[in-house]
Amino acid sequence: MLRFPLSFGPMVIPGLLEAMVSSKRIFDFLTAGEIDFTAIDREPYDRDSPSTGADDVLVSIEDGTFKWLSTDEPTLRDVNLQCRRDELVAVIGKVGAGKSSLVSAMLGDMIKCQGRVRIRGTVAYVPQQAWIMNATLRDNILFGSSYNEDFYERVIDACALRPDLDMLPGGDQTEIGEKGINLSGGQKARVSLARAVYARADVYILDDPLAAVDAHVGKHIFTQVLGPQGLLKSRARILITNAVQYLSNVGHIVMLQDGAVIDQGSFAQSMARQSSIFEFIHRYIDESQSSKATSDASNTASDNEYYEDEPTNIEQNGEILPKGVGIRRKSTKQTLGRASVGLMHGAHGQRGKRGTQQQSVVPLTDTGRTMTTEVSRQGHVEWSTYQTYAKACGASNSAMFALALLSASVSNVCANMWLKHWASSNTDTDVGLFYATVTHSVVYYLLIYGGLGLLGASMNSLQSLLLWTRCSIRASTKIHQNMLISVLRSPMSFFDVTPLGRILNRFSSDLQRCDEMLPRSVSSMVNTMVNVISAVSVIGLSTPLMLVIMFPLAFVYRYLQQRYLYSSRELRRLDSTTRSPIFAHFQESIGGVSTIRAYSQQPRFIYENEHRVEQNIRAYYTYLSLNRWLSLRLETLGNTVMLGTTLLAIVSLQYFGYGDAGLVGLAVTYALDFTSSLNWSVRSYTEVENSMIQLERVTEYAALPSEAPEVIEDKRPSAEWPERGVVEFKDYSTRYREGLDLVLKGLSFRVLPSQKVGIVGRTGAGKSSLTLALFRIIEAAGGQILIDGEDIAKYGLFDVRSKLSIIPQDPVLFAGSVRENLDP
Repeated sequence: MLRFPLSFGPMVIPGLLEAMVSSKRIFDFLTAGEIDFTAIDREPYDRDSPSTGADDVLVSIEDGTFKWLSTDEPTLRDVNLQCRRDELVAVIGKVGAGKSSLVSAMLGDMIKCQGRVRIRGTVAYVPQQAWIMNATLRDNILFGSSYNEDFYERVIDACALRPDLDMLPGGDQTEIGEKGINLSGGQKARVSLARAVYARADVYILDDPLAAVDAHVGKHIFTQVLGPQGLLKSRARILITNAVQYLSNVGHIVMLQDGAVIDQGSFAQSMARQSSIFEFIHRYIDESQSSKATSDASNTASDNEYYEDEPTNIEQNGEILPKGVGIRRKSTKQTLGRASVGLMHGAHGQRGKRGTQQQSVVPLTDTGRTMTTEVSRQGHVEWSTYQTYAKACGASNSAMFALALLSASVSNVCANMWLKHWASSNTDTDVGLFYATVTHSVVYYLLIYGGLGLLGASMNSLQSLLLWTRCSIRASTKIHQNMLISVLRSPMSFFDVTPLGRILNRFSSDLQRCDEMLPRSVSSMVNTMVNVISAVSVIGLSTPLMLVIMFPLAFVYRYLQQRYLYSSRELRRLDSTTRSPIFAHFQESIGGVSTIRAYSQQPRFIYENEHRVEQNIRAYYTYLSLNRWLSLRLETLGNTVMLGTTLLAIVSLQYFGYGDAGLVGLAVTYALDFTSSLNWSVRSYTEVENSMIQLERVTEYAALPSEAPEVIEDKRPSAEWPERGVVEFKDYSTRYREGLDLVLKGLSFRVLPSQKVGIVGRTGAGKSSLTLALFRIIEAAGGQILIDGEDIAKYGLFDVRSKLSIIPQDPVLFAGSVRENLDP
């Protein structure tokens, strides 16, 4: 009876240690420093109130000093800034002057050392690096607000998104991948700007939104959105920019240098007194003077293709007039209206529906889908999955484990039988012709019993050592290595359609269960099944009539096991499938936490996270309830076996005189153990199959389609290749993945050695796709790419990529020192 408590005792100690470590980590996290939300004085503002006017200051910073960490030196010092309700304030300065830090200070993301920050009304924020959700393009723009078709169309046109909607397969119902994977940098910036405009906030904080767009598109956006005649003309706007061509159209200019405001004033004032702003503007003009003619011609040609901006009275005869000259200002009363907040998920009956769209909105079709839906397998786990785990453990390790397990079980039964023989020998008094009682000393029995016990203990220890130090570690290492290599060798199309949360779920939760739960479940299943076989053998030997009862009970056990297995297996799959959206949503929310806080959307994202957690917990709680269902029935059957064994043994001895008292006592002992062993055998068998579901999901990612080989031994270029550097495209065509349209169609051109070639084109024309094709990130659908006359498709990827270098559009920095990033 003490076997199970003692065997599970050692498992409790690591669990307690893990719980202590986890609780300490959670405690440290919960007690860590948090943002002081009281550092920013947030006040409501009613634009329609008769007491409000054009001179109302909506954003003000007075003697503000800010830093990122409590141990750092202040990043911003003695900052003073004001923005009125319909004013456009431009913040300029060199790289590293503190412009983006000023934005973070206004949003409350920095530590305020001194001063006062006051913001009246709602806030909309456009970050420097656009944050795009994994949702439809419309959902990214609405961002929790209800849909207003008229204003929505105005925002689309003002933010220059109309041509992009025409290009996307599903229009504004096209699903945008994680981090805007299927949008260009300019498109992401314009979607982020459209989100801010649609919010119809009182205060707009724009961190260099024009940097990622083309010059002619930037001009259109400034005219239609940000400028004195744009959609936001009646709102307070703080624009971080170094685009000096627009400074004549702003109300106030603030210049930062080394984290301090060194100059501020209107454009006319700065030009008149030739201040630091004047020097900054003219330095920019001097640096760009040599390329001005070329850029003007390019902009003129591009404007005709995209947007023919209406002539404004800001520019006349090529001269930029000071602000206010020739401008007829409209009323600064509210012109945009206010955004109404959409439902989060509605009532209980509407929990699964998106609240950001009305019932009339066309649902997302497969045409606009980007991310694939995670589909779990159905039915039993295939035997190939079991074979995969056995191969990962190693054939020799598995054989030694089975031998040690069998030896331990046999020695345990022999020890009990010897104990029974010892007890029976003390009561033997009959001396027959052929049977004579041979008496032995107690030491004799103790030595044999101790030897059998020592052998069993040794085999049990060897079994555990083999399981955890040889089989488990080798299998975990092999499985993780295969999955990691497979994911790293997958083509980029896999990452385009697979959320990162799903990949993280496979590498964290699923792999952890393969590492910890699967070996434990296998060990428990084998041990309990051996115990059941031993118990049935001993009970059948002592009480043969009990076998008549046990055979029908075996079918009942099998029936309950199958009922439990079918349900628990699918619940496990559902549990794993519903966990991936939690990882994906949490990672996405962390990436856009500044934007979420700026829009005051924390409750909506918290609710969405809780909703996804609840979906996962529903499957887990159902699984626990199913365990209780099984436990009740197994305990009842086990008690039936115990009752039958005891009654039949007593009847046999008392009324028929059949049986050996020692053997009957051993049978009753095994019957007591039989109940728990059989319960655990049913549980452990189903737990093994449930754990194999995690292995099934892991091996699925270990067999992903791979890129081309890294090295093709019989097709390796010479060490000097490429010697000249002639790049030639011959009727080249490519697509991002099967089923999509071609992004490059019949492209042919040649780049000679030492030539500097500029590749230009509208957003979505294929400029980035061209560089991806050179590195064979996307493979050819037709044609060739030749470097020094050699087709790069015949070489391995390592031989091709190691000869090329690139500065990507979205830079990637790794955690570590600057030197490690420069020379990894």
